[in-house]
Amino acid sequence: MRGEILTYDDGPGAGLISGDDGQRYSFSRADLQQLTPVRPGMKVDFVPAEGVATQVIVVVGQPAIGTGYTPGVAGSGASIDWKTLFLEANGRIGQKDYWIGVGILFAAGLVLGWIPAIGTVVSLASIYFGICVSSKRLHDMGKSGWLAAIPYGVTALAVVLSAMTFIGGIVSTGYGNDFGALAGMGAAGGVWALAFLVNLGFLIWLGVTTGQPGDNLYGPPPRPLATF
Repeated sequence: MRGEILTYDDGPGAGLISGDDGQRYSFSRADLQQLTPVRPGMKVDFVPAEGVATQVIVVVGQPAIGTGYTPGVAGSGASIDWKTLFLEANGRIGQKDYWIGVGILFAAGLVLGWIPAIGTVVSLASIYFGICVSSKRLHDMGKSGWLAAIPYGVTALAVVLSAMTFIGGIVSTGYGNDFGALAGMGAAGGVWALAFLVNLGFLIWLGVTTGQPGDNLYGPPPRPLATF
């Protein structure tokens, strides 16, 4: 049967094909019969089997669109859609693009954070960038993008609770008592440790949970933003 590729994410190696019969068929990297650049919009021949496209062959001779990317071949048209990844909160992204976005933000914050003025600007900007990345990943899972605010809410709560526990430790033992200060510091450290674990768990949850197959409330399955 003849069809057209709707989406393909080289991270999980999965995509969707719209068949000429009006039905949609899922396919995986293993179903591709040739090492050929794969992009949405390409025409393919395939054998349908219970909603799955098998023996997928890209139609030879169709014009190339932009720079080709061959799955599994490093450096073949590698690129990143920076604008969509970091500046747009709508839409969906896959697990691979999510981890790339998280890695870039972490590395940028680690390197530029040592520069006082630039570090402050980067820290503030990274909040928005991080929300955009997390929001699209949540959308892919079929969940509200507002949940991306959880890590920031947990951090703000940790600031308040750690200050309260620190001051409470001092007040409870009397001012000038070193034991009270140490107790307060220990309690505040425990609050921050708990906040760190919650935020780490949230980050990992977004990175390991697979997206919903097919369209959902937030749009069609994501196309890969990073091709390498």
